Amino acid sequence: MATNGKHVVLIEDDTDMHDVIRMMLEPVGYTLTCCTTGKEGVDTARREKPDIILLDIMLSSPTEGFHLAYEMRKDEVLKDTPIIIISSIGQKMGMDFAQELGSDYVPVELFLEKPLDTQQLRDSVEQVLKQRA
Repeated sequence: MATNGKHVVLIEDDTDMHDVIRMMLEPVGYTLTCCTTGKEGVDTARREKPDIILLDIMLSSPTEGFHLAYEMRKDEVLKDTPIIIISSIGQKMGMDFAQELGSDYVPVELFLEKPLDTQQLRDSVEQVLKQRA
């Protein structure tokens, strides 16, 4: 497998999603580190300094992912690391976060709804990484 040299940290409590996202990204060269808790994810991201973070919202609480995004944006090590939220919260809560992206309310680059489409995820990760380059 060729590597593009890009490292992704996934913060997601559903280990089945770890496998799904691994199957979506590793074949095109991404290295993936999977974390099941917010604390583990932030600690891992601080230590490993990934190129991008994929973050679920509903972890140990229904809004933990939002709190983690705020925390990472204030962290000296992680403040410039791009974040893509991957969640079904928009469908479950009937909310559209598109207009709030990049704001203090939703301090991330992109919001993707689950279930994820392989090509959409790959394109989205690539797009966000290019914007940060």
